Order: sequence, then structure tokens, then C-alpha cells
Amino acid sequence: MLACSVPRPAAALELFGVSILEDGSASAEALAYTVSLEVEGDDGALKDALSSASTLVEQSKKGAADTFALVSRARSDVERLIAALYGEARYGGDVAITVAGQPLGDVQPAEIATAEGTPVPVVIRVRPGPLFHFGAISIEQSAATEAQPSADPQGYGLTAGAPAKSGLIIAAADRIVEAWRSSGYPFAQIAEKDVRADHARQVVDVRFVVAPGDPAVYGWINVTGSVDLDSRRIVEQTALQPGHRFSPRELKQSRERLRKFESIESVRVIEGEETDESGGIPITVEVVERKPRFFGATVSASTIDGAEVQAYWGHRNLFGEGERLRVDATVSQIGGDGLEGLQFDVGATFTKPGILDIDTDLFSEIRLVRERPDTYESLGGNARIGLAHRFDPYLSGSIAVEGSQSRIEDAFGTTNYTLLGLPGELVYDSRNDRMDPSQGVHSMVRLNPVTELSQGAFFGATELSMASYLSLDAADRVTLAGRVLFGSDFGASLSEVPATYRFFAGGGGSVRGYEFRSLGPTYAGQVVGGLSMVGGSAELRWRVMDTLGLVPFIDAALVSPDSFPSFSEPVYVGAGLGLRYYTAFGPIRLDFAAPMTHRDGQPKFGVYVGLGQAF
Repeated sequence: MLACSVPRPAAALELFGVSILEDGSASAEALAYTVSLEVEGDDGALKDALSSASTLVEQSKKGAADTFALVSRARSDVERLIAALYGEARYGGDVAITVAGQPLGDVQPAEIATAEGTPVPVVIRVRPGPLFHFGAISIEQSAATEAQPSADPQGYGLTAGAPAKSGLIIAAADRIVEAWRSSGYPFAQIAEKDVRADHARQVVDVRFVVAPGDPAVYGWINVTGSVDLDSRRIVEQTALQPGHRFSPRELKQSRERLRKFESIESVRVIEGEETDESGGIPITVEVVERKPRFFGATVSASTIDGAEVQAYWGHRNLFGEGERLRVDATVSQIGGDGLEGLQFDVGATFTKPGILDIDTDLFSEIRLVRERPDTYESLGGNARIGLAHRFDPYLSGSIAVEGSQSRIEDAFGTTNYTLLGLPGELVYDSRNDRMDPSQGVHSMVRLNPVTELSQGAFFGATELSMASYLSLDAADRVTLAGRVLFGSDFGASLSEVPATYRFFAGGGGSVRGYEFRSLGPTYAGQVVGGLSMVGGSAELRWRVMDTLGLVPFIDAALVSPDSFPSFSEPVYVGAGLGLRYYTAFGPIRLDFAAPMTHRDGQPKFGVYVGLGQAF
């Protein structure tokens, strides 16, 4: 016998009218009850499945409105628990529920005693019955066709002798229909489904009969909902060609392509209900446009590096074909050394989607940047133009031509640079959430061959990074996040590579607890950066409550004067504890970090505030 009891806790705290310690407990007006789930046998997985299916268990903390609601909830639970047993291949079980000691069939809600302070006892007893397995399985079709998808049951998840879980049968029906649709039959359906549980043999026999319907090609493609966005452009971006064989995979790809248009809020691709005389199925693309203009601002701060303010304005559909323009400006190190210590980055980016094909965009950018960490000072402008391509939903890449002119002052002196580069990068991003990922991988490879036109120096700048996220529980409340990175400049000496291309460590995006770009090799007593760097970070993101989380973390980095580190250089380590306040637009980050590696002149700790996770 396996049993679990669910008591009724009650804990909540409100601060300035906002509940910050809310656990879903019953209100003072709710009818309190306890529920005990008893399952024959010793099957923990089955008990978990039944507990998850039970509304009585799920809502026990909140209580019920009254005795009538409690009894109604218990009656609906019988069907839910029977369905859960079927889902676990148990077709001969039964469920019995008592409320206040009375069987569910005899209980009278108005007669249940509800003494104040005494919860109503509810007991659920489940006899699972034997485990059923698949017996005979067949997949047939009602009419002969040119294309015939596989009729092998194993290809649809049904295997003779395996546990006959009801979810597998439902999923198999969907897969069979989808296989026929993928073969060009958009109106395919299951005409007959015969599922029989033989209690004597303890097996489930399954028979599907498919009605394929008529084959179809794409017919007329219509666009609705477009106002400012050119409907011809929308049709072009779908890549659907009238007369081509119908494919649900292509429809899905079309929908995903259009969703990448920043000017489109939502998109639906709707199939016609019948074919026309030529055998074409009409396709309707229904879009909802976003407001063309947008603007916003973000603020972050650090006790070491001061505050940073970023503002931006943009247009999502500049000339009617989804062209994007974004103008942004960032001012940082506010509150440090006055106006002389401010850093700024001002620029504009223009993107023309679908320039060569539907997955290739043309982009151009101009920027004016002033950087002034303690290690160097630079003022420069750059411009670039290039192509960005989406290989699939996760993989993208770009290549560009970039020119820049800058004046840099550091320990090597004051130098004017005229640079011409060919930056290219490849990005793989499978994160489930950009602001607060709990699953997936984000990796990047960047290579930029650069030549200095006035002095003739040439070097290659490379960067590799990968961040991975692993949820440690089903509810994504505990996530292990890790990041590693490597960078190298090769082909030139340290003094020939501009400081803006060298590697430094330290700061909120690197090793927390140290000043921004303050760590690296030195020359003449000053930090000048290095030609290579190896670094990494690890965080345990624990969402303690719905709105609050704790994040212990550690960062480390090594910066070398050589193009490949010898690992004889000091490894700088910072560690600390972060708080997260979760909002609808992402977590607000508050990190407390301390340097673990001693370095003269470094602060004892740093506090960082920002929006989104650290990486």
C-alpha cells in the first residue's frame, strides 16, 4: 500500500500591498480539507502520475468554496484518475473516494459537518489493476493511392508487447495523419479507430483505418491583415509556389520565416477546406502588424564602474517591405570621474530582409565610440556592411566588410589607427528564453582578419564562446548555467594590436568583483591587455519563490600576452551571491561579488544591478 497525505499550510506576506511570500494557501473564507491518496502496490511513478492528475490534490492548499464545490471536485476526479490509469496502461483498475467518511455515491453536501478549524477529510483509494500490453496492431487505408506512407506501427510509436499507454495510441493517430499530409494529402483523417482491451489476455488490440482524401498542390496564396507591409513581399517571404506539392513542413517553415519579421506581431497560415478544379488548395496568410515605431531605455549600475544608460529608437517597416532602422546610444561610467570619465557608444543600423533569398538579410551600420577604462582611452568611428543568413531556426551566420578610424592612448603611447576588416561569425542559439534561459545552448564563433592601412600591420582576431543551461527539475525552478570563452589575436605583436582588440578581464560581463577591463598583462606598470584570454562562469539559479531567486556564482579568467596562453599567468577569480526579482519582462539582477585573487588597488567587493541574467 502506498499513501501520501497533503496537509494544509498557510503562509503569505504582503509588503506595500504586494504578496512576496505567496504559496497558494487557502483563504480565510475557503473550506479547508485534507486529502489522502492511497494506491495499491508499490509503484512510485504511478502514484506521481495519479497525484498530478488529481484536482483534489492539486487544489488542496487553496481549499474549496464550500461542501458542494468539494463534492463536485471529487466527482470530476474519478474520471481524471481513470484517464490517468489508462495513460499508464492500467485498464482494469477502479477509483473510490470518500468525503468526510462517506462514499462519494452516498454523500450529501449539505450534511457534511464543517466545524471551524477542522478540515474535511477526503480519502482517495485506487486499485490500479494489471498492466496491459499491446497485442495486434494494424494500420490500413480506405482507398488506394499513389503515395503510401509507412504502415509499420513501430514508426508511429506502437510496439507489440510494450505497455499499452493510452497516450501512445492518441499520439500514433496524430502521427499517421501527419505522415499522410506530408505525402501531399492535406485532408487525410482517421476514418476508423478500433481500440479494444482484452481483459482475459491483458492486451490492447489497435486498428486504424486512414481515409487519405485527395492529393493537392498549392493554389492561390492570399494575404489578409497587412496594412503598411507590402502583401507581395509577404507572399515572397513564405516561399510557397502555386502548383508545388502540398507540404505541412513547408507551411511551418513559412510561418517561422514570417515570425522573424519584426514588423509582424503574429501570423497564421490557414489551409483551404477543399481543392479547386486544378487540384490546388488555397492558402491564406493572416498577419497582424506591429506598431512601426518603437523606443525604450535600460539602466544598469555597479558600485565599481558606475551607472550605464542605454536608449534606442527604431522603425520596423521603413519603406513598406520590412526594412528595419534602429538608432541607439549608450552612456556608461556615470558617476565616476565626471564628464571626462564618461564612455559613449552611438550608432545606427539598417537591415533589408530577404536581399538575396528569403533567409539572407543585408545590414549596414555606423557607430561613434569612446571607451575610457582605466587601462586605455579611445575615440573612433566605424562603418560596416554585410550579409546575415539563417541556416535553420537555431543556426545563423554573417559576414561583413568593416572600416574604422580611431585614436587610442595607452601605455604604448598615442596612436592613430585606420583599420579594414572582414568580420564573420557563426551563432548557434537553442535557448528557450533569451532573458532567463533554463534549457539550451548559446555558442558563437567569430573570426576577423584585420589590416592596419597606415602602418601595414595585419592580425587575426578570433573569439569562441559557449553557454549551456540545464534545468535540474521539471518546473525549471533550479537551473545550472555555465559559460566558457576563448579569444586570441594572432599575426602581430602586442603593441601593434589596437587596445580595442586586445583582451581584458574584469567587470559585470566578465569576472565580477573587479573593475571593468582592469585585468591583464602590464607594460611600464600599466595594464595593456593581452593577445589571448580563457575564461568561464558558473551559476546555480534557484527560483526560491515565484518572484524571488538566489544565484550563487563564480567567475574566472586568465589573460596572456601571447596569442595562445601558456597558463603560467595568474587566474583571476571572483565569487558571490545574486538576487533575482522575476518580472514579466525578465529578471532584475542584483549581484554581490568579491575578488578571490589579490590585486593591488582592487575594491573589496562590487555590487551589480541590471536586467536579465548575467549570461
